Amino acid sequence: MGWLNGHPIFFIMIEERIKILSDYLSKQNNLTWMERKAFNDTVEYCYQLERNFNDKTIYLERLCSWYIDHMFELYQDTIDEVSFEFIRDIILRKLKLILKSSPEYNYLSIENNILALDIRNGNELKPYGSVKESMKLFVRDVIVYNTDNKYETT
Repeated sequence: MGWLNGHPIFFIMIEERIKILSDYLSKQNNLTWMERKAFNDTVEYCYQLERNFNDKTIYLERLCSWYIDHMFELYQDTIDEVSFEFIRDIILRKLKLILKSSPEYNYLSIENNILALDIRNGNELKPYGSVKESMKLFVRDVIVYNTDNKYETT
């Protein structure tokens, strides 16, 4: 998806089409108040969608940029040179894989890592599957709380 002036291209296209419709409707002398209201409500809904889209995608952008920074931090001692190819072929390819992967793999890996930590530290072992389910609930709670739809009608 392309961006222009901080807005996704498809929202700019929608704005242009709204302007065309608005100009056309303003020339019509026989519109009822209900038709004008329907048009205005539709326009407001489009703007709310744009704001909602921007609010929600900012979280994804934050996670992705954190991941890239984290990879540089983690591997700074082994990275000899940073090039476009390195970022595209190593970091962004992995990020693309992460974004397409099922979270179940990650929850299972978390479960296994916690189990290994508990064994190593002599802690009481938790019932298998409980860590995975708890982590899934925690992650979903954070997502729901931080991406709450402020523009939803009641």
